[in-house]
Amino acid sequence: MANERLSGAGLRPLLATAIVGLMAGLVAVAFAASADWIETNILLAGVKGPLATFAISAFGLMVGGALVAGWLMHRYAPEAAGSGIPQVKVAYRRDELNFTWKLVFVKFVGGVLSIGTGSSLGREGPTVHMGAALASKLGGWMHESREGRLNAVCAGSAAGLAAAFNSPLAGVTLVLEEIAGGRNQAKFAGRSLLAAALVVLIVYLMLGDHAALPLGREVSLGWHALWLSPVVALVAGLAGIGFQFSTLRLRGWIRRSGIHPALRPACGAAFGCAAAVGAFALTGQLGVFGLGESDLAATLQNQIVWSAAAWLLVAKILATTFCYGSGGCGGIFAPLIFFGGMSGTVVFGAAQHAIGLNADDQTMLSIIGMTACLCAVVRAPITSILIVTEMTQQLQALPALMVAAVIGAFLNRYCLGENLYDAALRQDGIHLPE
Repeated sequence: MANERLSGAGLRPLLATAIVGLMAGLVAVAFAASADWIETNILLAGVKGPLATFAISAFGLMVGGALVAGWLMHRYAPEAAGSGIPQVKVAYRRDELNFTWKLVFVKFVGGVLSIGTGSSLGREGPTVHMGAALASKLGGWMHESREGRLNAVCAGSAAGLAAAFNSPLAGVTLVLEEIAGGRNQAKFAGRSLLAAALVVLIVYLMLGDHAALPLGREVSLGWHALWLSPVVALVAGLAGIGFQFSTLRLRGWIRRSGIHPALRPACGAAFGCAAAVGAFALTGQLGVFGLGESDLAATLQNQIVWSAAAWLLVAKILATTFCYGSGGCGGIFAPLIFFGGMSGTVVFGAAQHAIGLNADDQTMLSIIGMTACLCAVVRAPITSILIVTEMTQQLQALPALMVAAVIGAFLNRYCLGENLYDAALRQDGIHLPE
């Protein structure tokens, strides 16, 4: 038995997992760098000019990028639309490992064009989808068993999320809570841990060993913020619930409409651009475009006032609803985290003078809101807690984040009954085995 474990067949999964971590890391770095380059050097190049000129150029870029992405998806890989996490979940639960190289290509190019030109979408969905597809392909090349390839898909998925947010533990728990649904974790947990660890090492080596949202200081969890955490969780959770409800309604309407599938993402991008430009005109902030990382980091550093945060919150929900609900190529984690961060700042502004909140309280309330909003839509409490903790490296926030996750999950269960991924699959007529 020991000799069998040390044989080539026994070492094959370990080698495959190491290669998956390396491949997923390189793809994720290239994906992020490409989208960032387009956003910085093309989309935002005209931001210092007249507002009308910037609005016209942003509209052309967003609609053009979404149009190319929509054509690629319609022509070559319709399964590349949306986040990618529901598709991986279906592949794992149904044992349908029919990933194609066209999918990887379209997901990469479509995601880069969509996010880089300003569509309000996240990059974690595409990296999870591409990581799972690469892992499945590699498992086939190495003649792994069917079960081995399924475990490899889990490892690739964990690596994809870990790479997107520098969050290896959250990558593993996403697989446990959402993709696999708690099944067979003893068989894939080790491979997922190894792949997530390796992919984060690759990201650190190439992009720097820092948190995704570094604060540069330790934020104290004061009693005021702790007592306000249920309020923030409720506000942020309801923002997420509103997003899920409106996105599903739009998604259903789009699918019943006569709009050609290749044109749907461009239609969503047009409305998303209007929301982003409107928010920029009102606040001077660009966070509604793309990932919104700069504005999220700014609000965590107490650099955005609550009134601007309120406008950004509303505009970001509208933009993401249109970009995602119309079938755009990208995820929802980054927008959800943005919703939560701005919700925390809004609550801070409403309560600041009444109970004497300080700068640390604003940061802490935003961190709490990030967890609540993410959990209210994805309904993966451990993942929601870990991803925010790893992104900010604020371990002292854990008690408040746990409360926020419980409230977010309760809101989803009470108001909607299922997370966005399951609801979207059911809308498509896909019912997964229990």
